[in-house]
Amino acid sequence: MPFLKYFPNKNVNSYIQFLKKGIRLMEKDTKRRIPLWGKICIGIILIILLIGCGGYAAFNYYYNQMNIESDEMVVDRQEEVFDVDENPGNLKEMDPESIQLDSASKAEKDSSVINILVCGEEAINDNRGRTDSIMIVTINQKDDRLSITSIMRDTYVKIPGFSDNKINAAYHNGGMKTLVATVKENFGIEVDGYVLVNFDSFQKIIDAIGGIDITLSEEEVRYLNSTNYISNRANHNLTVGKNHMNGNQALGYARVRYVNKDGNVGDFARTLRHRTVMAAIYDKMMKKSTLELVAMIPKILPMLTTNIKKPDIVSYLTAGVQVRDKNPKLRTLNVPVEGCYKITRVGRMSVVLASPLDENVKQMHKFIYGSALKDKKQDSSSAHITVGQ
Repeated sequence: MPFLKYFPNKNVNSYIQFLKKGIRLMEKDTKRRIPLWGKICIGIILIILLIGCGGYAAFNYYYNQMNIESDEMVVDRQEEVFDVDENPGNLKEMDPESIQLDSASKAEKDSSVINILVCGEEAINDNRGRTDSIMIVTINQKDDRLSITSIMRDTYVKIPGFSDNKINAAYHNGGMKTLVATVKENFGIEVDGYVLVNFDSFQKIIDAIGGIDITLSEEEVRYLNSTNYISNRANHNLTVGKNHMNGNQALGYARVRYVNKDGNVGDFARTLRHRTVMAAIYDKMMKKSTLELVAMIPKILPMLTTNIKKPDIVSYLTAGVQVRDKNPKLRTLNVPVEGCYKITRVGRMSVVLASPLDENVKQMHKFIYGSALKDKKQDSSSAHITVGQ
């Protein structure tokens, strides 16, 4: 390579140090913080300059630090497991055979809307666990909107190739490929890729970005400081109001379901906390300098599992930055939506039935695709899912 002589060690770290030095020089004399779009432009320019001397090698190096899964990868099937709730309360038990879950005949997909399935895995004994959080992160380039759709883990769904179960069992049964197929089958959403992180990695990511700020109620503080949701007892020091949480504290907060949050209880409260944490991460990242963002790359990428290809990562990041620059507001939605669900028991497990499911799908599609749906001829059967009893 023609410029390799400028890097005495001739390795990836030399290129990254050069990139960081260039960013530092460009930021040094800037009187105000460079906006996010400016940071990205700076990074792109420097990477272009480095292409001839290893910049592409650096990009390849850090991309390959992630756990990359191909769509053709064969995933081992695991034995199906069904929850057994010891304290179901007064919930009426229903026969699984009495519930008929239909499928979407067609999945929505639009080139102007990017959907990434983001999940948090609760792994046990190094075996494939269940997904404690299931979210669709959307970059809607047509409407200039960033959004997060949370799917409650207790939602009772059809799992392709397996028995009907809670949606969090889909990953356990057949990996991310099965969960992606489950989202498509039940909700008519065809995602463009996925990102998976386990609990340990989640904590490390929060620590890598310097923690996040979360406001807590008195009830939340009392619960978190007195239970093992925060595994490290040294972190049982939360107070009412705004708290700067480390990774261990943030994970404990995100997993709480038995404490009310903004009028929500149970899994509704937990998924709301998931979205609160994601919004806090988003706010924290937006406040980082270019140098800080670059420095975090080698810390965070090795903790992620994804099937997103290299060209698509660049494309999705660019689209996200462009949308965020026009409209930084982060919108959120919980599925099942308000007023369209039933809490019941199927067999011996408590579940949430998205009922009527066709109304959930309609609202979900409207939230995610927005005006992109108006450009297509609407076919009610393409998004019609019913729950029969």
